[in-house]
Amino acid sequence: MSSYFDLTSELWKWNSPVWLLVFTLAGLYFLFQRGTSGKRSAAFAVSMLALLLAYVSPIGVLSDGYLFSAHVVQHLLLLLIVPLFLLLSLSESAMESLFSRPLMNRLGSVMAVPFLGWLSGLGVMWFWHIPSFCNASTVNYALGIFRDATFLLAGLAFWWPVFSPVKRYHLNPAVAVAYLFSACLACTLLGIYITFTVISVCPAFASPVDRIGILNMLYDQGLTPATDQRLGGLLMWVPPCSLYVTAIMIILKRWYADIEHVPAPQSTATPGSLREAHQ
Repeated sequence: MSSYFDLTSELWKWNSPVWLLVFTLAGLYFLFQRGTSGKRSAAFAVSMLALLLAYVSPIGVLSDGYLFSAHVVQHLLLLLIVPLFLLLSLSESAMESLFSRPLMNRLGSVMAVPFLGWLSGLGVMWFWHIPSFCNASTVNYALGIFRDATFLLAGLAFWWPVFSPVKRYHLNPAVAVAYLFSACLACTLLGIYITFTVISVCPAFASPVDRIGILNMLYDQGLTPATDQRLGGLLMWVPPCSLYVTAIMIILKRWYADIEHVPAPQSTATPGSLREAHQ
């Protein structure tokens, strides 16, 4: 019982420096987003919980050289969940005021270019899974921090044209659907490659250093490096596409609602003008 407790406590990283980031972001949020609705505050809470989950929970420990599948989950949280809910948490009025300034408006307009957002979001996912870069960022702490920062920033750039709090930066609904659908295809291709390739995508996970004595337990559960990589490929493939499809459905629903609320054109013809036209 004691050994089990020691093992589970080792898998939680309660002293992670990410707490400092979470408390800083929370302070800034409630300072500058006062009067925000309950839904937006809940979205911010989800964003911060996802950030803590990525580092404090066993996902953070297992992704640090033990399980490639945990590594994938961590990066999906950083790329897709944390930035998405952070954008959804921002007040429209506060952001409209901020981005009305010329410099900020220029920045917002650049971020709204779909090709840049798409390339950022998908580019980091592909780039950091080139074996040499994946391995280097796993074994080198400083490079790993830089990699994770690129995931967060790329996630903000990716979601900005779709869910920016400033609506003038939103893509046309048809373009947004194509944007997300093509992202789903790109994730699918990467996931299929990782699932079925015989090459070790991240060599650090093929021969991990067992720092806390859990490697035999993981292998006993069937999580050998080959199985783990296949699981990581499926995680790269299925959850992102499910999220993209959900976002597409939300966009289509809003598009349909907007079409329904478009007022019918009012006729300005008078009875007299109608009689004259008839004559």
